[in-house]
Amino acid sequence: MKAPQYNLTTCKPVVVKKLCERFHGYGGAGNSFTYAFAVWEMGEPVAAYAWQPPAPGAAASVAPEEPSAVLMLSRMVATPKETRALNHVAKPLRRQMKLIDRTRWPALVTYSDLGQGHLGHVYKCSGWEKVGEPERRPVFELADGTRVSSYSNGKHDTSEIIRKGHTFVQRWEHWITPRGTAGIWLAIHGWRRVPVPGKVWRSGNQAHTWERAA
Repeated sequence: MKAPQYNLTTCKPVVVKKLCERFHGYGGAGNSFTYAFAVWEMGEPVAAYAWQPPAPGAAASVAPEEPSAVLMLSRMVATPKETRALNHVAKPLRRQMKLIDRTRWPALVTYSDLGQGHLGHVYKCSGWEKVGEPERRPVFELADGTRVSSYSNGKHDTSEIIRKGHTFVQRWEHWITPRGTAGIWLAIHGWRRVPVPGKVWRSGNQAHTWERAA
């Protein structure tokens, strides 16, 4: 196999966050992710990617049979082209899709924000499939202008954020098993949902986690 012409590694969430604050159209990112990757040149990150489970409603729209099988590419950011040798951010993205544990995450989802001028070319080049038509979504920001979601910490809350009009987003998906078989896929690969002793969700329901059989 031909060695990649870039240095891709896992990274701390703060690497993604700082790069997004400088170069992403949303002006920021979260503090924790399931996976975080960065491409490095001369010891500095020139591109970064963050993965985490989507909000329950979004996950259910992708895999209603097993929403917990869905992982979202929540941030992808890069420095301006003239500042990096990396020509195609799609190549590190394709590589990440092989490094992620696809036995646990058979369905991947991400969104291109047409309001930001993104048409999803990188996703198309990385093997993702466009699903449905662009959807109208409200835009929320913090007082400093950082773009945020109304969903945080397990619930929707708009009390401390400001609505700033709307945008249109296009959904993209990548499946490693046929649609509708996410639950079967997890079971085949030994994953099972188990209760977390002494922990409940905000709803009061018993908290669960996923474990893989030895």
